[in-house]
Amino acid sequence: MFARPLSRRRFLGEASLIASTLVFSPRFGRGSGALDSGHPFAELEVELDGDLLLPSSSRYDELRRVASFNPLTDRHPAAIACCASEADVARCVVFARERGLEIAVRSGGHDILGASVCEGGLLIDVSPMKSTQVDPRARSLRCGAGLRAGEIDHATQPFGLAATLGCNPVVGISGLTLGGGIGWFAGKHGATCDNLIRASIVGADGQVRLASRDENPDLFWALQGGGGNFGIASSLEFRLHPVSQVLGGLLAYPIGRLREVLRVYRDLLADCPDELTVEISIQALAEPLIMAVVCHAGDPVAGERVLRPLRRLAPVGDTVDLVDYARLTDRPGALFALQSMGLLGALKMVPRSFGAPPEYGHWRGASLPRLSDAAIDDFADAIAAAPPRWSIGIGHYLHGAICRRPAEETPLLRPPGRFTFFFSADWSEPYEAEDAMAWVDTSWQRLAAHGSAASYVNYLSDGSPGAVRAAYGEHYVRLVQIKRAQDPENVFHLNRNILPAS
Repeated sequence: MFARPLSRRRFLGEASLIASTLVFSPRFGRGSGALDSGHPFAELEVELDGDLLLPSSSRYDELRRVASFNPLTDRHPAAIACCASEADVARCVVFARERGLEIAVRSGGHDILGASVCEGGLLIDVSPMKSTQVDPRARSLRCGAGLRAGEIDHATQPFGLAATLGCNPVVGISGLTLGGGIGWFAGKHGATCDNLIRASIVGADGQVRLASRDENPDLFWALQGGGGNFGIASSLEFRLHPVSQVLGGLLAYPIGRLREVLRVYRDLLADCPDELTVEISIQALAEPLIMAVVCHAGDPVAGERVLRPLRRLAPVGDTVDLVDYARLTDRPGALFALQSMGLLGALKMVPRSFGAPPEYGHWRGASLPRLSDAAIDDFADAIAAAPPRWSIGIGHYLHGAICRRPAEETPLLRPPGRFTFFFSADWSEPYEAEDAMAWVDTSWQRLAAHGSAASYVNYLSDGSPGAVRAAYGEHYVRLVQIKRAQDPENVFHLNRNILPAS
C-alpha cells in the first residue's frame, strides 16, 4: 500500500554520487508490541519503526509542547508518533484517517499559532528524521524533514557551502521552507523555497509523491510558500551556495537610543547591497539591550564600509568580524559575544534564546510595509509597558534576489521594502500568563495597524480565513485549486488553512 514511485530513485540517487552522508537520527526498531492487543493504538505501535508515545510515556509532556506554549496552545494529543522514516509517516496518515483522528504535524514545533499539536488526535512528529547527504559537486543537499537550520549549517560548513535557511538555527526546516523562508541570504540568493529542488511529500491518502519542476509541478509550486496544506514533507533537496566565512556579529546599543538606532537601521537598509542582512533583536536583560545582528556575505572590505552608519552610533559592544557562517547562526556564540563585550558581568538575566526554555511563552508577529517613525514610536511605547521577560524582533527586510523572482513563480508574496516584527514574552508561573499575553497581544495589534493585510505566512498570527486569503493575495485562487486536488477533505487543516471549498 505504501510502495514508493519508481521515480523516487532519481531523488535518492546512487550512493557513489554522494560525497558525504551524515546521519543524525538514531536507529529505531519496530514497535515492541507492549500495548495490549485491544488498545486503540496497538496496531500502529507494532507497525512503526519509530516510537509511539502515549500520555503515560515519560517524554510525552516534553514532546507535546510547542515553542509558544501557553494556555492557548496547551493541548494533549491522544498519541505522539515519533517517525523514523517516510513509511512511518504514511502509516500514521492512513491509521489516523481510518479512525477519524485529527492530525497535527510537528517538525521544529515553532509554529506561532501552536498548530503543530492537537487535542485528542494523532501528532505526527518527523523531528527524528535527520539524515543529511551533501553532494559538493552538484552543490546540493538531500535531508530528512526533521532537521533544524543550525544542524544543516554545521553539515554543509565543512564543504564551504550553505543553504538559504532562516536566521534562527533552532527552527525546523520543513515549516520554514513550506512557508517561504526568509533568512541571511534572502538578498543574495532568495528565499528558502526559491532554492528547493524537490520534495518528497506524504499526501492525505498516505501515498508518497515527489514534487519538483518536472514531477507534480502544481504541487511543487504550492509547496513554495503554501504552508503545510498539501501533505507532510518527509525529505527535501536544496540548492547550496559557496559560503565559507561572512562578515558578521553583533552591534549592541543601550535602549535609550532606540529611536535613533531604528531610524539609522531603516535608512541603511533602504539602499543596502544584496549581500547585507541586519536583524534587530531587543532583549530584556537586567536592562534592555538593542542588538543589531549583522551578516554581510560579500567582500569584507565593502561590508565594513556599508556598516559605517551603524558604527557611527558608537555601539557599546561590537563583535562584527569575519566568522564561519555556521558560527554566526550558533546562538551560544551570541552569548559569548556579549561576554566578550563585558556586558554580561553586570547583567543578571540571560536572553531566552541563550538559556533553557521557559515554562511558558507567547509570541505574535506580522509584517510592516515600511518602518515608519510612527511604528518606531509604538515600539518604544511597548517597551515602556513591557512585563519582566520580553523580547522584540524586527527584520526580514525584503530586497535583492528574493524580490527579483517573478511573482507568479511561487505563492510567496515579495513586496520590496517589507519588514517583519514580533513581540514575545516568557513567564514561569501560571498567574503571570494574563499580563504577559495581554502585553504581547496589545503591542502586536498596535503595530499591525501600521501594516498591510498581506503578512509573511510564517509570521501570520491570525489564522482566520480572511487573514490567510490576504496573505496569499492573487495566488490564493490557484492554491485553493491545488488544495482541492491534493487534500479535498482538508485532512491537513492545522496550519494557515487554505479551504478546499473556498
